[in-house]
Amino acid sequence: MKQKKTGKHNLWKWGFLTLLAFNIAFVGILALRLGTFREPSSHISQTVSQEDVKIGTFKSSRDQLNDTVQAYLKQYQTKTYSYSFKATSKNVMFEGTYTVLGYKDPLYVYFTPVVLGDGSIQLNVDSVSAGTLSLPVSEVLKFIDANYKLPKFVEVDSKKGTLILNLPKMDNKVGLYAKATDFDLVNDKISFDVYKKK
Repeated sequence: MKQKKTGKHNLWKWGFLTLLAFNIAFVGILALRLGTFREPSSHISQTVSQEDVKIGTFKSSRDQLNDTVQAYLKQYQTKTYSYSFKATSKNVMFEGTYTVLGYKDPLYVYFTPVVLGDGSIQLNVDSVSAGTLSLPVSEVLKFIDANYKLPKFVEVDSKKGTLILNLPKMDNKVGLYAKATDFDLVNDKISFDVYKKK
């Protein structure tokens, strides 16, 4: 004799199997999530060991920056040629003297600053004023490079009409250097990230 199939036994059987499948899936997902690391530890240690340590951010106004730069540049002044860099509301100005036929004329070079990806600042020459003389930009930059004592991290490119301030290459006793992040003279927002060399 055959037993009659009733839907009740089949329904309970399928319900039990479905509940069992959900429980197994839940335990499997839970075990998988608990067993995986959020960040690979080798990646974290590589990042820290290859880079210098950021110790803070330095925010400044034009006036504060001018005072800091002038104090830093005191060690680079000579009896023959002294100079200054000043940030104005529109540009960066180099002020010094230019010697022509034995006469010293006031020299003003105006630059537009651009922050580069590595934290350096590129100063592009806008205009040159040497008394009433009209001088080529490349000659003025060659004169500055040859006669003025500039910091080692300042790179003069007379052909392109630029000065590059390689701030990450600054050298000092404590091993600190800066990377420019914002150099907005119009809105008076100047900021640098400060790093400690390893």
